[in-house]
Amino acid sequence: MKVKKGAASFYIVAFSTLILTIIAVSFLVVILSEMARTENDDLSQSAYDSALAGIEDAKLAYYNYQKCIGQNKPEKLVVNDGVIECGEIIYWINHPEEAGCDMVGRILGRIKESDTHEVVIEELSSGSGSKNNMQQAYTCTQINTDLSDYRSTLTEADTTRVVRVRLGVDKNGNKIKASDINKVKISWFAEEDRRSTSKFEPTFSNVKNKKVAFPSLKKSDTEMAIPPVISVGLVQTATTFSLKDFESTNGGTDRATLFLVPNGNTNYLDPRTKATVYGSDNDAAGNYISAYDSSNVNSIGADLLVKSNDRKVKNLPIAVYCDTANSEFACSATMTLPNPVGGARSDETFMFVVSLPYGQPNTSFALEFYCRDDLPCGQEVVSGGGSSTEKKPATLDGMQIEIDSTGRANNLYRRVEARLDSADAFFPFPLYALELLGDDDNSLLQKPGVVTCEWTPAFGGPTC
Repeated sequence: MKVKKGAASFYIVAFSTLILTIIAVSFLVVILSEMARTENDDLSQSAYDSALAGIEDAKLAYYNYQKCIGQNKPEKLVVNDGVIECGEIIYWINHPEEAGCDMVGRILGRIKESDTHEVVIEELSSGSGSKNNMQQAYTCTQINTDLSDYRSTLTEADTTRVVRVRLGVDKNGNKIKASDINKVKISWFAEEDRRSTSKFEPTFSNVKNKKVAFPSLKKSDTEMAIPPVISVGLVQTATTFSLKDFESTNGGTDRATLFLVPNGNTNYLDPRTKATVYGSDNDAAGNYISAYDSSNVNSIGADLLVKSNDRKVKNLPIAVYCDTANSEFACSATMTLPNPVGGARSDETFMFVVSLPYGQPNTSFALEFYCRDDLPCGQEVVSGGGSSTEKKPATLDGMQIEIDSTGRANNLYRRVEARLDSADAFFPFPLYALELLGDDDNSLLQKPGVVTCEWTPAFGGPTC
């Protein structure tokens, strides 16, 4: 019997080679997958950057529009002559449906007046002389001025937002007056706020032992002020007024301040009448008024706004029931507005002051304005409902714009939406009357002095 030497070595080498090949191929697959993922991430970020470039260009285009409005330029039909005039800019902004996706590019001269294509973004790759390797561009950027709400954010750095109300036109094309508005809806603590606090479902720390309480701000308290307490201030006057009217509550009020305390309980006693406001729990709610009523909504009557300015009556905080199932805003309340002292509400002196008293957590908020039931400004015919109507918020004019921008990098697209204040709503507003600087005998006591300027188109610029 003859035995062939080396057969075992052959099998060992063959199996070892196979195993090494499998390992090498596995590493190659992982490397190629990571390369593809990195490339997609780069494309996604580049497409996002392209969309942001469209946002920035839209801001510049709208500021050009505001400058033209300030010069009292009338709108005019667009003429394809290679010259961008103020009248044409105003026409494009006022008729966005005609300009389409190319409005911003045309206003800034990025593309010709007659062009209908994307705006290419010139970029230079690091370490090379080639340009636009990722073929970046914003393909569609639109500006919407017809908004039905005002939205902003309160943060620890910017705790107060002063909102001057400017109204648009109703469905018949008639100008909506400030005196037409009788209700305002305030909503706050949006879905993104919940994510930022790592609490997608808000924790109601404002109810203890079945009683409403102001939230704790202790750093060790993991449930502090979520959702946050906010304050809402109303400022309004008649066409003519005097400073003493701000202290009066005769027939209405020119100012009001409400403190809205979120909570998760619907059962309270009204401290004014000691009667049950809603539900069957007879546990006293302390010095709080519940805004939650039998209609399952948070409603704040005009009488409470008037009483908040009455020095003879306690300005009681208002408990607002917050619905954690609401994906848009966790908390909302509708306020019925009182009349100002001495006449109908003026369009020029109608504003709200929304504040974050505790400075945390950050919260988004929205304001919606509703007309009286006998006016058509917020009514739309319900589809299939015949003559039935559904109440809609009034259209706003010049308070904010909404920018919708789509960016591209190669064949990958990203879309970004942003809100922009048409004017600086953070105009100087005193948060306090006196300021004490320092903590020793050399402390400096000072009173801040500010001048508020307003852009007045009739005078071609700001008046100070």
